[in-house]
Amino acid sequence: MRHYALFIGYPRSGHTVVAALLDAHPRMLFANGLDVAAYISNGFTAAQVAGLSIWNSMRFTRSGRRSNGFSYTVPNGSHGRWEALEVIGDKSGDLLSSRLTREPGLIVDLLIEFGAKARFIHVIRNPFDCIATIAARGRIGLLQATEQFFSLCEANRIARDVVPAGAWQDVYLETLIEHPRPVLASLCAFLGQGAGEAYLDACAELVFSSPRRSRDGVTWPTDLAAEIVQHMQSFPWLREYGFAETGPVVETAGLRQRAVIASPERGGPPSRSRPRAGKAVIETRPAAAMTI
Repeated sequence: MRHYALFIGYPRSGHTVVAALLDAHPRMLFANGLDVAAYISNGFTAAQVAGLSIWNSMRFTRSGRRSNGFSYTVPNGSHGRWEALEVIGDKSGDLLSSRLTREPGLIVDLLIEFGAKARFIHVIRNPFDCIATIAARGRIGLLQATEQFFSLCEANRIARDVVPAGAWQDVYLETLIEHPRPVLASLCAFLGQGAGEAYLDACAELVFSSPRRSRDGVTWPTDLAAEIVQHMQSFPWLREYGFAETGPVVETAGLRQRAVIASPERGGPPSRSRPRAGKAVIETRPAAAMTI
C-alpha cells in the first residue's frame, strides 16, 4: 500500500461520487462508509483498517454499488479488479470530521498510525447546499444545521493546520462536476497515480451534469443567510462562496474553471466566482440568535 486516503468534510458534499471515481481506477480501492477513524480510535492498526477497507469495498461492489437510489458504478471501471493495489481509502469524510469535533487529537493519532502514507481529501461544496441538505435529511432547523456545519468547519481547520501541506488536497464538488477530467487527473496525481484517457472518459459519464442546488428549496431568514456568509469568511476554503455562487474560479492550464486545489494558503488566491441566479426565497423576518 502506497497511500491510505481519508476523506474529510461535510454531510452530502459529494464524498460518495468522488470515492466511486477513484475506486474505478485499476490501482485504487475505496471503502463506502467504513468510518476508519472509529477503528483507529479503538486501537486498530493501519494494516487491519486496510483489510477492512478491502472487505467493505468488495461488499459494496457485490451489492450493486447503489446508494440513495443512485448507481455508483463507473462504466468499465476496475471496481474490485486491480492491476496492483497501491491506494486504499475510505469515503467517510463527514464521520471523520464529526469525530474530530469530539476528539481533536485523533488527527494526530491518524498521522502517527498511517505515517507518510496518509493522504486527506477535503471535499467542499457551497455551504448553503450543505446546510439545506443537513436540515432536510436530519429533520432539523436551519439554525441547528448551520451550527453543525460550522462546527465541522472548525474541526477541519484544526486538522488542516496539523496535516502536512503535501498530504492534504481540497476538491471543490462544483469544479468536479463542471470539469471532471482535469479535476480527477489532479486528484489521481495527488495519490501518486496516473490517469489514462479511457479511465477519465468513463468517470466523466458518472458525474452529474450540474450541481444540485439544495439551497433553492429552502426559505432562508435574511439574518441567518447574512450570518452564514459572514462566518464563511473565517474559513479560507469558503471565502469565495456566496448564496448565488457555485464556487471559486481559477485559471488552470488555459481553462477558466472552478478551483480544485487553490485556496489563499495553498496554491494562491482564486479569483471572484461568477454569480448564478437562484430560485430560493430569502425571508425578511429576523432569524433567531445563532452561536457558531
